[in-house]
Amino acid sequence: MISLPVAEIIGVGVMMHIESGSDLNTTILIVEDEAAIRIGLSAAMTRKGYRVITAENGNDAITKAGDHRPDLIISDILMPVLNGVEMKRQMNADPSLASIPLIYLTARTAVEDRVMGIRGGADDYVTKPFDIEELAARVEAILRRVRQERKRIHEVTKEFDKEDLEKLRRELMQNFHHEIRTPLNNVMMFLEIVATHKFTTVEEQKEFIRIARSSGDRLESIVTDIILLTDLDQNTINNIRQTVNPDLHIVQPIMRRLARYEAKSINFVPILSITGDIKAPRQEFSRAILHLADNAFKFSPDEGKVMLKVTSGKNGGATITIEDQGPGIPVALRDKVFERYYQMSQGPTREYQGLGLGLTIARAVFRSMNGDVTILDSAQGCSVQAVLPDPAPGETVYG
Repeated sequence: MISLPVAEIIGVGVMMHIESGSDLNTTILIVEDEAAIRIGLSAAMTRKGYRVITAENGNDAITKAGDHRPDLIISDILMPVLNGVEMKRQMNADPSLASIPLIYLTARTAVEDRVMGIRGGADDYVTKPFDIEELAARVEAILRRVRQERKRIHEVTKEFDKEDLEKLRRELMQNFHHEIRTPLNNVMMFLEIVATHKFTTVEEQKEFIRIARSSGDRLESIVTDIILLTDLDQNTINNIRQTVNPDLHIVQPIMRRLARYEAKSINFVPILSITGDIKAPRQEFSRAILHLADNAFKFSPDEGKVMLKVTSGKNGGATITIEDQGPGIPVALRDKVFERYYQMSQGPTREYQGLGLGLTIARAVFRSMNGDVTILDSAQGCSVQAVLPDPAPGETVYG
């Protein structure tokens, strides 16, 4: 545990710096208002081979993070001037700082404090008093994860034209934290808490498991999209039509997705006009419509209405229309928004998060069945229509 007097810590820090022969290529920013902890932790992390800079409060940390671009931040939560949670919130608003991983040091053990910290973008937290070896291990684990993420992103972006590669790489890195790393960290951290019995009540345990499951669902959704996109690119997507249950395969998945937008209090109104069977590849069909609904939820105002209209065709086809009360899409962009990664290509200041694949996938799925997804004229908000034609002669249909 860190408990040495200040004079001893300073001496140890000098000795550690002399003993360390490592190249200080990785920079860590330590944010701590207590001088003894700040100096001792700085000395310890220097001994581990890191280049260390320090700050006394959140304001100081934001300035130094902008100047030095650290690879990782270790920060106290309770500090004068600007606390750790507010510091992270302000960093999240700066695209150049938002993706810097963060570990909180905290003496607070209440479940709501830990949940608030991780939901706010922290990658991990360590409770004071802490063991320096445990903290160092957590630091290295996070840095290793970041390096792996950067490697994967580099591999993904190889397919793009060289002139767009650097721009997209920067934007992917800036938004990767929110799209993948945050739910992954939530899964790992909260499952670790449950597995190591670091909870005090059954209610805490249930809340940790709920958050882990919700975050796992987000990750599963991203993986499903990537697999589906790969199938579309390789022309191996499933086109076998089966009978679709409108409630089971359309409405229920949308209702589960709506839970992500609980804070917006959206009024979702499904209107089903089913006079005959709808025939489509169930999983792909359901996924495409889910993306259209998710897009409507994302851009809807608080307490806005989203209407889903499903009308069955004569012999297996269907028309699906989704209307929202959001800002709408200008006519000039009605084809552009279907391009892959279009939303991400709007740069780091874009208001809405996401990988920009939803509309791409929805249109590609319907076009693979000789249908289409288009944006209709609308007096208010956005109206998107997906048309599934009846099966053509020779198409494989079961049920």
